[in-house]
Amino acid sequence: MKSLRLLTYICIAMQLSSCSLFDNEDPIPGFLVFDNPTLITNGEQGAPTHNIKDVWVFDGPDFLGIFPLPAKVPVIITGEEKQFSIFAGVRNNGGVGNALRYPFFKQIEASATLVAREEKTIPLNFEYSNNVKFDFIEEFEGNHIFVEDPNDTDGEGVDIIIQSEVVLSGNSSAQILFESDTSSFERTTLATYDRQNNLGSATFIEIDYKCEIPFLAGWITYRDNFVQRDYTVLVAPSEEWNKIYIDISEFVGNVEIDRYTIALASAITAGNELPSNVYLDNIKLVHF
Repeated sequence: MKSLRLLTYICIAMQLSSCSLFDNEDPIPGFLVFDNPTLITNGEQGAPTHNIKDVWVFDGPDFLGIFPLPAKVPVIITGEEKQFSIFAGVRNNGGVGNALRYPFFKQIEASATLVAREEKTIPLNFEYSNNVKFDFIEEFEGNHIFVEDPNDTDGEGVDIIIQSEVVLSGNSSAQILFESDTSSFERTTLATYDRQNNLGSATFIEIDYKCEIPFLAGWITYRDNFVQRDYTVLVAPSEEWNKIYIDISEFVGNVEIDRYTIALASAITAGNELPSNVYLDNIKLVHF
């Protein structure tokens, strides 16, 4: 009798365990696959260079997360068609941990009805939004706009050379060549830009670069007779062409300024080899 009772308890326990096991089993997801993003531009938006690092993915209104590229994103299966929104992610001011949903690229809309274990590849062909404005696009294909010397050194500082040997896109790029241990460079845009043109909106500088020594990127501001330099981003050396997105939105919203120029600077310091180079291409001032 005791043996029968024990056997009954064991059977009941096994049934409960079996039910619990199946009830708690996680559903098998489908997957969205993302790889090799591209940027498509028209003739008025400059070269289609980019540095898209990740995608921000939404399932309808639900945020699935930020996924470094290439990515395979799990999606819960419902048997119904789902609508997905995919946004391009970059690194704000070049910081490794500064993930940013770049505001100037259109999101990609895609629909899919996934089944368990299915992998659906979504092409990542991004474009600039229709309402994006470019105050300038400097591609260094001849005369360029970074000609103002804020120090009035009468030609003593290093200047920009237009050359065609080290080029990212187009036929030429800018070279800043440092040949002595006293070499220094600082130049600003020829034109100044009115903060009222893009007041209250996102504003970024995009720069393609390849450099053996660091350089600074920032701006010089003007209000009445007051002039102030502000270099907020130090761009680290890179053996390969890279792209940085510099956020100046907060600066442009500063009520203490009227107008500004974009400024670049660099100099030889202890430990730098000679000669050293900074190469620049496709600099854009972008806002809404």
